[in-house]
Amino acid sequence: MLMSAQDEETGEVMSDKQLLSEAKTLLIAGHETVASSLSWTWYLLAKNPDIAEKLQLELQEVLNGSSPNLEKLSKLGYTRRVYDETLRLYPPVWGILRHLKQDDEINGNSIPKGSLVTTPAFMIHRHPDFWENPDKFNPDNFLPEKTNQRPKFAYFPFGGGKRICIGQNFALMEATIIIALISQRFRLELLPNQNIEIDPTFTLRPKNGIKVKVWKRN
Repeated sequence: MLMSAQDEETGEVMSDKQLLSEAKTLLIAGHETVASSLSWTWYLLAKNPDIAEKLQLELQEVLNGSSPNLEKLSKLGYTRRVYDETLRLYPPVWGILRHLKQDDEINGNSIPKGSLVTTPAFMIHRHPDFWENPDKFNPDNFLPEKTNQRPKFAYFPFGGGKRICIGQNFALMEATIIIALISQRFRLELLPNQNIEIDPTFTLRPKNGIKVKVWKRN
């Protein structure tokens, strides 16, 4: 489809360089980000069995072994909050770069036009001014009454403004479905004596992976 796509006004097709860039974007932004964040989801659930139990109660009540269709998906509020909280603690895109279009000043510091500025989601998502017990895994951080009290950009795992991630809604739906399907069928237990390290070289992924033992649920 990309190879045959044409500009509506000029009829031009993509160059080989553009095709390569688009393919990389689909593979990395459409797979790597969700895969990395789901790895952290299983890690956090394994470290917090009380939250994993609450998740199971919701899945049993809403799905009872079935697959999540569109109607049921909207009722998986806690499942979605589990993923939202994972994205807070371990945002795949941990920092967003922007070039300044004009001179600016922040807290008395001059920043000239053309500067490259990083907005570090990983740090802002754990800032004590915005989050109570910021390093604790707590899906209830995303209850409506708490979300409505926070500044808009205290949480931005998909960026924001005109360049917000075009795949945001798809990624959230995809991840919620995957969590529901796997959690209904299996319990993932962390193998002991692992040194879980963050690798921020591109997406925020576990450096050496996360090793688990998989138990099939009755």
